Amino acid sequence: MPDPRGYAASAPGTSASAPPAAAVRRAAALAAVDDLQGESADLGWPEASSLGDALVDSLSHLLVDLASGAASPSARPTVVGAIGGLPRSLDHASCRACAGSLRRAASVFTQHSVAWAAPAGQVALDLADLLDHAADLERAGRLTLGHKGVVLRKLQSLGRRLRELG
Repeated sequence: MPDPRGYAASAPGTSASAPPAAAVRRAAALAAVDDLQGESADLGWPEASSLGDALVDSLSHLLVDLASGAASPSARPTVVGAIGGLPRSLDHASCRACAGSLRRAASVFTQHSVAWAAPAGQVALDLADLLDHAADLERAGRLTLGHKGVVLRKLQSLGRRLRELG
């Protein structure tokens, strides 16, 4: 009887054939979704943090699309970001953890051949770089309110790039 997961059946004590490459890529995409789901980079400014969270959420949706074998990305809601709120210190640990998850997700995107996967992976890498750079500036005591506009513009630009994927 064939294995429902698509693996070749083998007798006990013998080695089974490896899972198909598509199943491995699907599992990697779903693992990356799990990895990203728990991440939330606290950039200190509510507007920036919510835009960053929205980008992570969009990238998670794109990973689900990859896992399902979608030829094009599914529709995602447009998120503007929180308005106002009191600024606080950037949280280094959350930014570093999120950046690591984004880099792992980017490597998953590059394993797929659909046209929109590579640009989505590049957005994940660019967001990871932005989070690391902001954490570096904060750690050095050089992250100021003047950086807020630059960070927000970069986050909005990354959001536009994701929306252009389809």
